Amino acid sequence: MQTFGFITHALDMNDVVRYEPRSAGKRIELVSKILEWMPAYKQSHITGIRSKTGEEIDGYFCACPFLPHQFTELPREQVYKKIIDAGKLAESLGAKIVGLGGFTSVVGDAGETISENLNIAVTSGNSYTIATALEGALEAAKTMDIHPEESSATVVGATGSIGRVCAQILSQKVDSLTITARSLSRLKNVAEMIYQFSGKRPNVTTDLHASLQGADIVITASSAGRGIIQPHFLKSGCVVCDVALPHDCSREIAEIRRDVLVIEGGLVEVPGKVDFRTNFGYPPGISLACMAETMILTLEKRFEHFSLGRRIEPEKVIEIQFLAQKHGFKLAGFRSFNTQITKEDIYKIKENVRALKKKQKISIGL
Repeated sequence: MQTFGFITHALDMNDVVRYEPRSAGKRIELVSKILEWMPAYKQSHITGIRSKTGEEIDGYFCACPFLPHQFTELPREQVYKKIIDAGKLAESLGAKIVGLGGFTSVVGDAGETISENLNIAVTSGNSYTIATALEGALEAAKTMDIHPEESSATVVGATGSIGRVCAQILSQKVDSLTITARSLSRLKNVAEMIYQFSGKRPNVTTDLHASLQGADIVITASSAGRGIIQPHFLKSGCVVCDVALPHDCSREIAEIRRDVLVIEGGLVEVPGKVDFRTNFGYPPGISLACMAETMILTLEKRFEHFSLGRRIEPEKVIEIQFLAQKHGFKLAGFRSFNTQITKEDIYKIKENVRALKKKQKISIGL
């Protein structure tokens, strides 16, 4: 049986408490310091993954005990060392490939240095994350009666490895596209890549609020590490696919904006009777797409650096989506702020949109 590894880390204090209840109520500064001292460790042994082809594999979650802010604030060498240690642990457990989860795939050169210090293949999982984000966003748009080919779309974090390819592929499927991020010069470079790919020139802006005002479809994949998208930023009736971890969408959106559909990107059903033997906040059998990419490559015995660095190519996205379908991986429905979205929920959102439009017409005397 082939074996994979996947490097995890806590996304917030809720994750820390889930793994270690005694940390509840402790100051984040104290918890951060303890995590800084902790070595990488085996979090769980994953079993029960069975492809439609009949192939079975197992794997291990190997924890890199940092919170998101530590990946960006601590010295680069210190962060690299702990990620590499987690990768070496996976290697010692028999893994032939290791996936990078969360900020472990963002820090520095997006996995290239990590791969140079391990004897096994490394993948960020970004190709399948992109594939599922696009599939989820377009499927959700249809449920909201949005026709993609007639719509306006925005990609937030478009200069990142996920956002760039999402923007390239999405540009072929929508009427107009806006890309936004913090660096104008990098956005202009991405805009040229999009033009070379699809023949369309996107709108470019560093103003996040302005970029979202007219967007029917939003894919957000920044590395901000916090809720940068506020409730009043969004157009009524829009769909937002939030791929970022931690999420880019403020939790206030769920409470205030009952007229928009926000979905979590990159969630898939794993074939077989998978047992992760750990609770990372999703229902049984549900995996993040970055995790699933590592599983798919293991089922294919493709022990190679599949998604690595900041130049993921659209062809990789298409290939991994085909392989996912081959083995029985599929979108896990829609979830929003850790809650399953039902058909009834979507119906209520659409009713709220209609009611708001009616109210606006009355207010202007139509």
